[in-house]
Amino acid sequence: MNKRNLTWFTLGSLASSSLSFISIPIIAWVFPDADIGKVALLLSVSGVATILFSLGLDQSYTREFNEAGDKSALLLNVSGPGAALMLAFATAVMVFAPTWPSRVLFGEDSPALSAFVFGYLFIVLVSRFLTLSLRMQEDGKRYALSFLVAKLVFVGLVCLAYRRHSPGLVDLLAAHGASVATALLFLLVTNASTLRTIRPSQLDWTAQKRLMAFGLPVATSGLLFWGLEGVDKFLLRTFSSYAELGVYSIALSISAMATVLTSMFTTVWIPVVYRWVGQGEDLSRIDSVSRHILAAAVLLLGATGASSWLLRYALPDKHAVVQDLIPACMLWPVFYAVSETTGLGIAIARATRLGLLAAGIALASNVVLNLALLPVFGSRGAAAALACSIWVFFFMRTEISYRTWRRTPRRALYLWTLATLALAVSHALAGAFARAWFAGAWCLLLAVAIIVFRDSLREGVSAALSVVTSRRATAAS
Repeated sequence: MNKRNLTWFTLGSLASSSLSFISIPIIAWVFPDADIGKVALLLSVSGVATILFSLGLDQSYTREFNEAGDKSALLLNVSGPGAALMLAFATAVMVFAPTWPSRVLFGEDSPALSAFVFGYLFIVLVSRFLTLSLRMQEDGKRYALSFLVAKLVFVGLVCLAYRRHSPGLVDLLAAHGASVATALLFLLVTNASTLRTIRPSQLDWTAQKRLMAFGLPVATSGLLFWGLEGVDKFLLRTFSSYAELGVYSIALSISAMATVLTSMFTTVWIPVVYRWVGQGEDLSRIDSVSRHILAAAVLLLGATGASSWLLRYALPDKHAVVQDLIPACMLWPVFYAVSETTGLGIAIARATRLGLLAAGIALASNVVLNLALLPVFGSRGAAAALACSIWVFFFMRTEISYRTWRRTPRRALYLWTLATLALAVSHALAGAFARAWFAGAWCLLLAVAIIVFRDSLREGVSAALSVVTSRRATAAS
């Protein structure tokens, strides 16, 4: 990937993260916690619906893209089956049980809200494949702008809702719906050259079966993985209330800014590794990347924990608990990003069925921990359960990759991730009683990490300075 595209991937992710930081406090101050919780369920369902109806063909697309001769035919054969299946399912539900989706998600019997839900889910599904097309073409500019445009629309509508008297669920749903619709229009325009070459005659059932053979186990694994960050929301609704779910969702939304940053890495990393494998490159460099990613993960978590107390100045007093949940919630995107380097062997060796084992064990641990902790600790217990289960997922992926693909060093991985896990879980469960102590503990961990990972820091600073110098030289010329 050339530096121009890499820069766009980076700037797009940082801009999206910054806009999220702007919108989250506004949402917390303006909208009722119950409405925030209801929308959180919609977003969670959109994640599982994308996994379920894509049939794993999105993963097959990324795996086969570099080796496919006809890119437009590949895009049609991976996107067509899921879109048709979702349309059939939505039609059946709207005919026979039109209020079921709205009742499950929002506690209201409304066919209009149900229609909105299916429209939202369909747009997200189609956008998934169009986004992957830009990603695999390494078109960093358009890929980044697709997310940035959606985020700008969302933030703009949320700010407009702030000026209204008593904004509620409809306003928040409208902001989310308009943002994804705008992103889809942008993606349709930017993928126009590929879409114009698509013909119905390119549909190939034999090719689809081959693609599903790889993708369906990955989709099943993804479905189980969704349970890691989705089941706690439904359990919170069962054991508590929409309001409690809303507070927890705010913590997850703030930690999702790390998802934007880590996805910046995975967006670039996965296509690059597949290209290395396809070209027979030396793969020992993966170990070096893993060390740097571990360093970045520990430093990010340490800085987050040490500064989480600052959230009390950005959020209402009723959301004071959020500052204790942030480190534990942050483990989900961070540990997942680390596992993308340590668990690569599962996809490269096409051992996708073994990936089911990792996701299944992690999901089971999440459900058990939630059932044990939620009745006592509420949202604090949900954050702790999420942190523990994502570590289990990371551990299982690493071990499976180690045994099916190639040997990699793991001792430092487990020592540092377990240390951050223990501190984050303790902070989530007991932070209300010793916030100053936990701030000091995170500062200590951060100081030790800076010393231990000084080589990675040095290389990171050198790389950043090199980019800045190169940009200045280009501008001067």
